[in-house]
Amino acid sequence: MVSQKEGIFTCQLVTTKNSNKTLSTYYKQGESAAQLAREYGIGYSTVHKWIQGQAKTQSGKSPDEIKAMEKRLASLSEENEILKKALGFLAQK
Repeated sequence: MVSQKEGIFTCQLVTTKNSNKTLSTYYKQGESAAQLAREYGIGYSTVHKWIQGQAKTQSGKSPDEIKAMEKRLASLSEENEILKKALGFLAQK
């Protein structure tokens, strides 16, 4: 993908993690999501989703970070329940 930023032509391969942070940075600098989508040849909804994923909530965490923490919490809660049952089983013996 060839694009022109600040008068310099650059060749970029659009990938997930690095690109969404780059696009989010350009968005914060005043470029619209529609403009970024056209410039990088990505769907508007994809650009919009990336930008929203990078947005911070009142807690200072992005929705993506919150989702990862909730997933980790669920995993740890399940592990805790298994350990409680094992302890109860071992205590009976």
